[in-house]
Amino acid sequence: MTSWSLLEERNCYGRRILEMMWEGGEQRGHESDEGRESRRRRKRRRRRPIQRTLTTLRAVSLFRYRNFVQAVLGFSYASEGYLSSASLSVSCSAPSRVTSISDTVHMDLLSPFLIGAGAFLILLSICFSTVLVFTLLGKSIGDPSYHPVTGTVFHQLVYFHRLFDYLTDISRKHPTYRLLAPFQSELYTVDPRIVEHILKTNFDNYPKGQYTHEIFRDLFGDGIFGVDGDKWRRQRKLASFGFSTRVLRDFSCAIFRKNAAKLAGIVKGFAEEKAAFDIQDLLMKCALDSIFEVGFGVNLNCLDGSTEAGITFSKAFDESNGLVYWRYPDVFWKIKKLLNVGSERTLKRNIELIDSFVYALIRHKRQMLSDYKGDGRGGKEDILAVFILESDKDPEGMNDQYLRDIILNFIIAGKDTTASTLSWFFYMLCRYPSIQEKITQQIKDVVNDEEDLNGFVGGLTDAALDKMHYLHAALTETLRLYPAVPIDRKCAVVDDVLPDGFKLKKGDGVNYFAYGMGRMKSIWGEDAEEFRPERWLEDGIFRPESPFKFVAFHAGPRICLGKEFAYRQMKIIAMTLLRFFRFQLNDESREMDIYFTVLIATGITIFLLLISFSIFLLRIFTGKSTSNPDYPPPVATVYHQLFHFDTLFDYLGGFSRRRSTFRLLALSHSDLYTVDPRNVEYILKTNFENYSKGLYTYGIVADLFGDGIFAVDGEKWRKQRKLASFELSTRVLRDFSSGIFRKNSLKLAQIVRKFAEDQRTGFDIQELLMKCALDSIFEVGFGVDLNCLEGSNEVGSRFIKAFDESNALVYWRYADFLWKIKRFLNVGSEAKLRKNIDLIDDFVYRLIRIKKEKFHNQSDHGVKEDILSRFLGESETDPENMTDRYLRDIILNFIIAGKDSTANTLSWFFYMLCKHPLIQEKLHEQVRDQVNNIHGDHRRMNDFVSELQDGVLDKMHYLHAALTETLRLYPAVPIDGRCAQADDVLPDGFRLKKGDEISYMGYAMGRTRSIWGEDAEEFRPERWLEEGIFRPESPFKFVAFHAGPRICLGKEFAYRQMKIIAMVLLRYFRFRVEDEKKDVTYRTMFTLHIKGGLHLRAFSRNI
Repeated sequence: MTSWSLLEERNCYGRRILEMMWEGGEQRGHESDEGRESRRRRKRRRRRPIQRTLTTLRAVSLFRYRNFVQAVLGFSYASEGYLSSASLSVSCSAPSRVTSISDTVHMDLLSPFLIGAGAFLILLSICFSTVLVFTLLGKSIGDPSYHPVTGTVFHQLVYFHRLFDYLTDISRKHPTYRLLAPFQSELYTVDPRIVEHILKTNFDNYPKGQYTHEIFRDLFGDGIFGVDGDKWRRQRKLASFGFSTRVLRDFSCAIFRKNAAKLAGIVKGFAEEKAAFDIQDLLMKCALDSIFEVGFGVNLNCLDGSTEAGITFSKAFDESNGLVYWRYPDVFWKIKKLLNVGSERTLKRNIELIDSFVYALIRHKRQMLSDYKGDGRGGKEDILAVFILESDKDPEGMNDQYLRDIILNFIIAGKDTTASTLSWFFYMLCRYPSIQEKITQQIKDVVNDEEDLNGFVGGLTDAALDKMHYLHAALTETLRLYPAVPIDRKCAVVDDVLPDGFKLKKGDGVNYFAYGMGRMKSIWGEDAEEFRPERWLEDGIFRPESPFKFVAFHAGPRICLGKEFAYRQMKIIAMTLLRFFRFQLNDESREMDIYFTVLIATGITIFLLLISFSIFLLRIFTGKSTSNPDYPPPVATVYHQLFHFDTLFDYLGGFSRRRSTFRLLALSHSDLYTVDPRNVEYILKTNFENYSKGLYTYGIVADLFGDGIFAVDGEKWRKQRKLASFELSTRVLRDFSSGIFRKNSLKLAQIVRKFAEDQRTGFDIQELLMKCALDSIFEVGFGVDLNCLEGSNEVGSRFIKAFDESNALVYWRYADFLWKIKRFLNVGSEAKLRKNIDLIDDFVYRLIRIKKEKFHNQSDHGVKEDILSRFLGESETDPENMTDRYLRDIILNFIIAGKDSTANTLSWFFYMLCKHPLIQEKLHEQVRDQVNNIHGDHRRMNDFVSELQDGVLDKMHYLHAALTETLRLYPAVPIDGRCAQADDVLPDGFRLKKGDEISYMGYAMGRTRSIWGEDAEEFRPERWLEEGIFRPESPFKFVAFHAGPRICLGKEFAYRQMKIIAMVLLRYFRFRVEDEKKDVTYRTMFTLHIKGGLHLRAFSRNI
């Protein structure tokens, strides 16, 4: 049957079902002719919507295969003269009546979605059946001359979180076995004979293969670990030459010692504070710094935290590593890549970031080599230099793309091997403290008992390292149990017979399984799963094993070139740390897992996904009154937001230009969106009691914000607001906060001055403003000097990064209908959120403990009580309800209010000033005129800042207008919502039902011409001025600080802080965007961050 006849048959079936629905309730008894005619007329009238639906179905059928995605996802499509969209009027033939989609949303809205969804389910079923057939056919399943079959590769989906243990369990029963894939079998082996056969004896028959190359190509390209043949030989020859030089050996050891000393200095800080820390994170940074300096001649400085670009690169690279590996069990990865969705979308975004970083590195390195040639210097030729010089001989074959691939391959080799192994090594030492002490004693015996860190590190010569046999054995034992590459794959070029007598076919994959081999009793004895370094020693001297038995560094012609480099680096780091510190696990009860950073939005199985999708469809469209004109018109479902998430506020704003109030359909309710100020006033003030935050929003945000003031309703909200409003209204706090704002503005200006003096580099002003705002809210709100701005508080910097990321991940839940499943399984975005919240909680609970100690030790509780002190005092009167958890929630809610509102607004403010330089100059002149007796050197900058008192700030009408105009276009909270407690009718006449969500869109309201006029989308501060004096607008029209009983308590604090910062920076600097061509847009989250930061250049003004 052709695809067209299938569609026609489905349409006929659909017609019959719809007819039965209409006919079902009619009487079938004896009727008069008049009665029958009356019934026919009624039936014809009832069938008219059906005819319109079937017309739509046929139209959809014409283009479904050509434009299927648009039909399912966008409710807009076009083919053969057919056009339909939310604003299109469509008429049907009927006596003196025309029905229009723009007037009433009938089944025309529902039909394309249901048809598209049905086609989607059918296509999935066909795909699944096809995959199943290809998986089982031609695999010689019953032939005993081939290895036993234990499952399919798709079983790995279910066990992905413990994949290597799952495969190890099978290996205990079958040393070599098969998992069936659609076009080949995948062999897995722990047999050393087979490993030697494929890696050495019959090496040429077992390349990496096209399958592996295709999976890894997007990230690793044509680098040494992904290619075969001449490309591999050429890269290996050049790299082996570099590794073999004495110059590079000495140079690398010096780098390893330097970075080990840095690492020890950081660990010392944690030891003195008795604070827990993530040693894997530090080791990754240390290893990355080393490979960049040794391999590419670049000092990345990730360990010091002074290179934000390097940290961002490292994070993107690690995440991409996991996402690429996920492709092995993910049968849909090519489709997801084509559609640019899910994990493939994240991977693409990461690769763009990685490429930008690496190509900049190549350009920089080429320039350095050119400069060396020009002035006659030779320099130490690192590995990248060797390849760049070689590329000059063959610029066509060894272009920048090829060099990029080489760099990334060396990074994963140089970073992950040492950092991962050392992480597991320290984990094993914590589990076996006697071994930790034994290694420490050997270090003291081999190296002079030097107490000075630098002196000790300087003594770690090759001779000293070579004597560390027990340490070498412990590292090797770690690699046996936790190899850096737990599994590696080859592909058979022709049919072959393996040493165990079994056959395999051309194209089959052969995976030698190092993780499983390290646990095989047949290889290592009965104590195979024990950590016992002594197995590697003979009379105290290290004794190596066959590389086909211990495959951590691979074997044969492709054995790891950097093996000795890795051991040397690991020994230097281990000896430095173990000499000065003793380690134990922060949580002894927690089991360590092998972890992959994988961002996925997939169910456990295809069947569960299909069933869930069908249930969702039914629930979305049931009981929503989609064709009732009394309710706002539905324009899509909430799940359409998934496909527009990066531009969500503009996507929703596009609907609001046509309809001031509309709906998105959700599972159990409708989500209303409005830009009508009448509706805003109604839900925020007039009928305030009927519109709470609601359980839906609370369920989404509770994991992060808990029972804080922005997430709760009722008594909890009233109690927190009462205490906070009392504190914010005191003159003491007003004066105290202004002093903090001035102090931190001065710090910020001094940092910007350094960038202004060095014209070679731009800077991210959003990051600086975030740190400045965080320092201020912590000192004003909690009485703690966090010092993020000066970079002296690494813990604080990690907290702010985790908090901002969690903000975005929580907001993602609104669009992600699988978030509860992912949270239950602890996978994808929810696993990342859980990890961030753990870090946030550790930080905040520690802050509460410190604050409580200070509060109890303070004799006079009336001295400048910050907000947290106020709540601590209250918690003593009600310790049962106001627990540390409750205080934690209050703190996080005040942080998002105090940090994001000011920092985000000022970021967009400076962006607007860069786009409108005349306004920037006008503001500078107003600042200069208001404070005209201050000059511009460092001492006088202090004097200028001290002049910024309330009297001066109140005169800054044009600055106040410019900040307010920024908030109009870029409100700190772009969308805020409430939940209806009972059915209601809004002022615009539309109804809503109990449980429906209604969101007022501050971002879209600021761009609505019916509210602000034809120039609504222009940045024009003058609209706020009347004869030079600031004139406020209705808070229900300008909703940046919300309105009604929940209007922002900190509004005046925010304006005061923003004015002080803006005046200081505009008085002394002129700003412009670093890259005029780069688009500046937002990151979709609760608060309106600039995506990727705002990179500016500052220029000192001539005072």
